[in-house]
Amino acid sequence: MSEGRAQTSKLDELKLRTQQLGEAYRDLFPKVDPAFVYDLIIRIVMNPKDSAPIYTVEVFTKEGTNPEKSREHIMQTTGTVPSIYDNGTHYVSTHRLTLEILKKLNDIDYVLEVMGDYTGSASSIGARHEKGDWKRIRDRSDE
Repeated sequence: MSEGRAQTSKLDELKLRTQQLGEAYRDLFPKVDPAFVYDLIIRIVMNPKDSAPIYTVEVFTKEGTNPEKSREHIMQTTGTVPSIYDNGTHYVSTHRLTLEILKKLNDIDYVLEVMGDYTGSASSIGARHEKGDWKRIRDRSDE
């Protein structure tokens, strides 16, 4: 019975640490899908030789944001020219990604959300998400 309690205690500790990690993600990257942050970190940890895996990154901006200014700012941050969708509020680019680049995208004042998908060495498949996707997924899992 003692072994069962020890297992339960370890599982409870794992849940607590996971919750704390999620809170750290939200504190550092409030505009970024937490699953995206987790995926990037895991890929970097699992393959330290590839410290910047390739992702298709989608950035959603506020209505009325100057598309050329946004495009230029994202290009300066990522090193790639993004495609622009949804009347200049949705930017998509495929490039090597680091936590530092992700943080810079998160910290752009007119950015609302950042999502992305690992592409490895494959080329981009274009826009795949809509603004709010990761929040809808999170809200469904909370039910």
